[in-house]
Amino acid sequence: MTSDKVSIRWKLCAYFIGFAVSLLLILWLMQTVLLDSIYALYTKKTMESHSETIAENIDNPELNSLLISISQENEISVYLLSDNGTIKSATERSTSVRFGKAPEGMLEYWKLALENGGTYVTEVESSGVFTDSGDALIYDPSHFVGNVPKQNGYSSMIVAKEIISGSDERSLLVIVSRMEPISSVSEVLTIILSIASVFAFAIGTVFAYAASKGLSSPIRKLSDSAKQLATGDYEVVFEGGGCSEIAQLSNTLNNSAQKLRKTDKLRKELLANVSHDLRTPLTMIGGYGEMMRDIPGENNSENIQIIIDETKRLTKLVNDALDLSKLQSGTFNFIPVIFCITDETSDIVTQFEKLSAGKTDIRFESDCDVLVNADEVLVSEAIYNLINNAVNHGGENISITVRQTVSENNVRISVADNGRGIPPEMLDGIWERYQKGFGGGAGLGLAIVSTGIKMCGGSCGVKSELGKGSEFWIELPVYKD
Repeated sequence: MTSDKVSIRWKLCAYFIGFAVSLLLILWLMQTVLLDSIYALYTKKTMESHSETIAENIDNPELNSLLISISQENEISVYLLSDNGTIKSATERSTSVRFGKAPEGMLEYWKLALENGGTYVTEVESSGVFTDSGDALIYDPSHFVGNVPKQNGYSSMIVAKEIISGSDERSLLVIVSRMEPISSVSEVLTIILSIASVFAFAIGTVFAYAASKGLSSPIRKLSDSAKQLATGDYEVVFEGGGCSEIAQLSNTLNNSAQKLRKTDKLRKELLANVSHDLRTPLTMIGGYGEMMRDIPGENNSENIQIIIDETKRLTKLVNDALDLSKLQSGTFNFIPVIFCITDETSDIVTQFEKLSAGKTDIRFESDCDVLVNADEVLVSEAIYNLINNAVNHGGENISITVRQTVSENNVRISVADNGRGIPPEMLDGIWERYQKGFGGGAGLGLAIVSTGIKMCGGSCGVKSELGKGSEFWIELPVYKD
């Protein structure tokens, strides 16, 4: 079975179990292979730390008390020798290995310490030589320099360190610590670890299954809902939980489904709108054409003008749909140029003044000429569409003010009217395609404005109050030399 066919639940379960097994293997490795090494390393570091403490207090009047304290608390033997081999201080523990009455043998370690930068650390096997009392072992360097067989089942760690006092007096510090055999301890730990491993594996398996099920269940629900969405059911609701990432994914998918529902609704409305918008001029063109053909005297300029006007309506509808498609698909030939947006706006307002023939009050207000670097066709079309919407959808006997305002870095062209305004529920998504306002149309004009201005690096917005009018605006960066 390929990995892409394995359920996420079983994959997560396998990962959890693998993690638990890896931890148990590490514990077994520490127990069976590294325990002796770790014990020796710990003992070495501890004794080196004690030697550093003693070296720092070599001139302390309470040095003997310190040596006794360290020896008693750690069950170690501590020797301090002068350079002639005389023992200046010794604290021996019966539970630890002692050098007994052989200080001259310890002088061999002075040479080894000097050869190793002042400190020499070694682990040695027991020599088998006893003191007179028979309570501890005597160490003689001649017995354990080299490979000496273990005779008594344990070894000792020895630290030899040269110490120089403030008066330049040289001394040798020797610390001896018996390293107890840990085989018996190791056996006990092995038994405990074996029992713990069984319980840990069992508990880990149950936990892995429960955790994998808890994590995978919301993902499976999201997957099932996504399959439902893929069939065209845009009413599906994605339910996710368990962790923040899944909840965020659920919210994202719900937002996507909501947008798909809205797009599907707009698509259906578009079909109805376009069908109506196309049917009306086509019916009029066909009807007037047949009338001019069949009825004598109807082939006149007035009827021909009606056919021409309806043809223009069809052409504009088709062109708007094509322009929006090019803009949103990225195939539009975007050509930025530097031009005066003030002059461009003034020319468009002048055209509308002539077309309205005094029926609509349109005026343009500006304080200075402003240059922008954008696609002139897109900007001109955006300004034209905003003014055209105000004329067509603002109502009767309205006045329109086209105003240019300049901030520090941006120029805004706003188109304000005192018409009937836009209901608040229609403002949401008004810049999206197929969103229709008053007066019919396919709802493509504002979508073209929004998409085109954004391509030019600008922004757009709207303010409207029902019964008091609307103000649409576009904003572009000012071109500066």
